[in-house]
Amino acid sequence: MTIKIIPVDKSNIFEWRSSVRTVFGDIPSKEVVIRMVNERFMIDYDSWNKPSDRLIAAFDTESEQIVGSGGADKYTITVPGGENIKMAGIAYMGTLPTHKRRGIFSSMMKTLHQQARDRGDAVAGLWASQSLLYSRFGYGLATMREDWVIDTHNTSLSTDSPKGISVRLVDKNKALSEIPEIYEIFRKCQNGATDRTQGYWSYLLYEDDQTKFNKSGRSGFFFAIAYKNNKPSGYAIYNFNKESGVAHEDDEGSLIVEEIISIDRESNNALWHYIFGVELVEEISFNRRGSNDPLYYMLKNPRKLKRNIIDGLWARIIDPIKMLESRTYQESEKITINISGQNQDDIEGTYTIETDGKNTEVKKTNNNPDISMRPSELSSIYFGSVRASEFYQAGLFDIKNHDILRKINKMFSVEQSPWCNTDF
Repeated sequence: MTIKIIPVDKSNIFEWRSSVRTVFGDIPSKEVVIRMVNERFMIDYDSWNKPSDRLIAAFDTESEQIVGSGGADKYTITVPGGENIKMAGIAYMGTLPTHKRRGIFSSMMKTLHQQARDRGDAVAGLWASQSLLYSRFGYGLATMREDWVIDTHNTSLSTDSPKGISVRLVDKNKALSEIPEIYEIFRKCQNGATDRTQGYWSYLLYEDDQTKFNKSGRSGFFFAIAYKNNKPSGYAIYNFNKESGVAHEDDEGSLIVEEIISIDRESNNALWHYIFGVELVEEISFNRRGSNDPLYYMLKNPRKLKRNIIDGLWARIIDPIKMLESRTYQESEKITINISGQNQDDIEGTYTIETDGKNTEVKKTNNNPDISMRPSELSSIYFGSVRASEFYQAGLFDIKNHDILRKINKMFSVEQSPWCNTDF
């Protein structure tokens, strides 16, 4: 058996996508694949005439079939201090059950990381279907996510809805013209947030007649936009899940908040008042919330908010110098870090980081390091999701003295907890 890593083009895109979805247990239609090409990949399907430089397939030359799939969406991610760096959004990863444990997955990851280096990406990021899978490739936990559920009898808020904010229900066309602008303002100020193309928005909010006019199960999307001084300042995207499709006391069902984003606290407050004021639902659920979300403190009885805390975005260093020089730091400091292991021979070595807090210079050096760690630990510390001292207490690295640990804790501390709510 010979496996070749090949690019994906118009001739094999349907087989490629079927391979991906087989791993996750479903069969995509031709229409769904074409929509993905047009919107998510931002490639015009009808005129597509060259291989993608971001989608790859593992091809078995003996059976002449695609047995593995992978790709890297184009993103920028906001880092501490507000700068944006290029990120390869690793996705579509899978190997057919017939070809497991033959090194195919590792070969695809290696190819995608090399392509990211060639493009000049500073980091790679992904959402892990299996949280134990990616640390061996150097991925560290960049953000945490919280999934919440609350009974509607326990949604009283401690403060009244603020004056000066109006919330309006809008149709999808208006939503697609205003919501992306609100999100863009938000994400430029949010550590760990990524950009979104207009194609991504269209793909995310796609509805056909079956889903939009569904009479049972999940409903179509509803869009509520907050306005402050008559300017869009926040939004909520939500839908319903009802068995009968008719709202009544015997089938109140649930309200599912797909996303709530605001650019100021008054708009955030007003949107939660709106959501908690929707009637004929028994519970409200919301996924991918940030660990620093203020809702917990806004509730009169916060104990009733059921919180499931799990891993969010995972990040891998592609270019350590570019990455480390892009963020701001909380201390004027000079420190030397060695990173090694996790199949990242290309970045292994010792780096000196010298910063005045805003301006930073990073150089590779032969000096003895102040501290040594794996790339995954540095990725987590970089975004501020984990402090270096927590990794030390977990036994993941050793130190010469505790002064070094305190320096790194202060230097890499962040004013804003990282949060990424863009799934890919």
